[in-house]
Amino acid sequence: MNDRSRQDRVAALESADRAAYERLVEEHYAHVFAVCYGVLLNVHDAQDAAQETMLKGLMKVVDGSIPERFRPWLIRVARNLCIDHLRRRKRRKPPAEPPATPSQQDANAQQDLEQAIRRLPSELRVPLLLYYVDGRSPKAIAENLNVSYSGVCRRLRLARQQLHELLTERAQE
Repeated sequence: MNDRSRQDRVAALESADRAAYERLVEEHYAHVFAVCYGVLLNVHDAQDAAQETMLKGLMKVVDGSIPERFRPWLIRVARNLCIDHLRRRKRRKPPAEPPATPSQQDANAQQDLEQAIRRLPSELRVPLLLYYVDGRSPKAIAENLNVSYSGVCRRLRLARQQLHELLTERAQE
């Protein structure tokens, strides 16, 4: 669209031509919405912000103080409205969940640990459980599993490493 037809529309808007403003909204709404969505990343909030932006544009038209470059001005208004919305959202933090009681935390940690141990391969899980749950020494585990002492130590080390990775992975989720 050329500048002359845009200026004609703006001139018609200044004379309160509703149809001309509707055409202007149709021309700019998609771009304004795209900017709002790009900032807010939420369709409903972006629609609200785009509508508010278009309303501010209408108010400028009614006041007769339309900027020379209407579209860039409208985009700037949209971006500022979105930033204000994000600031308000940030200030309104959701109510915090009540802190978990120690017994709940312990139960959750125990459950996570059990799930992680189940995910270990049996060649690592068995020596780990014999060592930590049964309290057996690496030498006793080596005799029971018919594995060398250094083999048991290596399996215990690998089991601890993999367990750490599994629990860390779970905590990040």
